[in-house]
Amino acid sequence: MRLRPTTTADEPALRALWAVAFPDAPTLPALHARDAGRHPRTLVATDDDGTIDAVVHWQPRPIRAPAGGVDTVGCVGSVASAPRARGRGLIRRLLSLAVDDMTSHGCAWSLMFSGTPGVYTGSGWETFATPYLRGVAGPEAAWGDRRVRPAAPADLPRMVATHAAWNANRPLATVRSADDWAHRFPHWYAPPTRVLVTEEGDYAVVRPDTGEVLELALGPGRPYALPALLRAATRELGGPGTVVTLHVPIDAALTRAVGAVLADLSTGHTTFGLARPIQSDRARVRATITAPGAIHWPADAF
Repeated sequence: MRLRPTTTADEPALRALWAVAFPDAPTLPALHARDAGRHPRTLVATDDDGTIDAVVHWQPRPIRAPAGGVDTVGCVGSVASAPRARGRGLIRRLLSLAVDDMTSHGCAWSLMFSGTPGVYTGSGWETFATPYLRGVAGPEAAWGDRRVRPAAPADLPRMVATHAAWNANRPLATVRSADDWAHRFPHWYAPPTRVLVTEEGDYAVVRPDTGEVLELALGPGRPYALPALLRAATRELGGPGTVVTLHVPIDAALTRAVGAVLADLSTGHTTFGLARPIQSDRARVRATITAPGAIHWPADAF
């Protein structure tokens, strides 16, 4: 067994491994290819004959801290093992190498999201809760709002500005680059996901097949934008009687606005997120992931 970073020659084998591990995510290799420094940070375990049995990819991303600063965070994704190699501790060994790399790179902490968090808690990652709001669309969802329409390419500059202002001091939010907007945003919000926007650039991202609002951004001084977007979003998601889940920062004002459009409003949480200190201390990491209003938008996944 050998543990090593990858080269360009490994990419066909990586694509084949990911196709087995993530059959519902055929575009994952394309997103991996957007990471210019991916090869030294894509770590693999190989058999004696060179066959790749497991892979872990990490990349440094700029993520906001509670005090308004920005941390370099080692974001882990594309973790996969071949069926024949599972149960041998390969992922744990690769994660140990990744932590060493993150330390050398100066990462404050590490972030990942997984539907099987137990795989990673033994390597120092801890789960954290991500809250959501859920309710049933009321009568207002029948007519939407004329001030909201599907987003077009010309809306992007206003959306970028609105997102930047909305998340300027938001813990756990990624500082998006132009490349993120050009490639990561459309990758994660591809159809059937839809983006709804106002003329000023306030927007909501909805996924009709799952009844979810995945992202929201509101500009300052536009109090009409939130109820308008909510009415349009609930109509897009199926209209009156539809169960809607909003993955948004929860605060009193937003909850009141949502309660005007959705009945039987409740809160819940997921535990797909995991965090691990690298150079930062555990208390500072916990302060980021549990801060009021903290959120990591799906379009910033890795």
